[in-house]
Amino acid sequence: MRVLALLLVGMRGALGAQQAPASPAVLVAPGDTTLRGSRIAADSVQYSLVAYRGAQQQTIGTAIDVVRLEMRGDVPVIHRVLTVSPGRAPLIDSTVTDARTLAPRRHRNVSPSRLIALEFNGRRVKGSIGPVDVPSLPIDTTLAIAPFDSGNWDLIVRSLPLEKGYAARFRVYDTDSGLREYRIDVTGSATVLGEEAHVVIFTLAPKRESVVWIGKESRRLLQVETMIDANTMLRQERQRR
Repeated sequence: MRVLALLLVGMRGALGAQQAPASPAVLVAPGDTTLRGSRIAADSVQYSLVAYRGAQQQTIGTAIDVVRLEMRGDVPVIHRVLTVSPGRAPLIDSTVTDARTLAPRRHRNVSPSRLIALEFNGRRVKGSIGPVDVPSLPIDTTLAIAPFDSGNWDLIVRSLPLEKGYAARFRVYDTDSGLREYRIDVTGSATVLGEEAHVVIFTLAPKRESVVWIGKESRRLLQVETMIDANTMLRQERQRR
């Protein structure tokens, strides 16, 4: 479930000066008492997706991220719709997350080449995945632990008690690789887009890191930077209103 707007997923490389310290990290699971879904506000924002190589830069797309706070029966949920336009054919990613626990409920992904439909229930994941023009392959798996949704990694991070020196690990389900572990390290703070922000190193795997800036007061995702190779950086930046 690699969403293009979260371009750090699947990218290689590291941002040398921002390397995360090797400090102990707490393991966070859905329902952990440190998670606060109330830190996530309803919002609608557009991001630019820009590649930098030396003195050159190229806008490669945009992403519109809409978050709504809803009730599904008596359960408060975070309903998110992410529309990514890297070209003429958009990618639409829709998720429903339990606002009390940050446990995933549903994930739908529609792109020109693939359809994904998932339902989460604790450790069990059911659904289907496949190309748009052939029957989908069924998914029905029970994992060792209840996961988060890999596509909503930033909702998890934004819900945590971020402060300098804080480090956490959390496990997610990804249709391409199954259960995997992500890690964050809060290394400091900076001003980004006129807002005081936490500087967070987000690690998907060894030597696969990105730098993420999250607003201290707003808890908005402000910016993400990922080195694709030694000379190319990819930036996802929130657009000013």
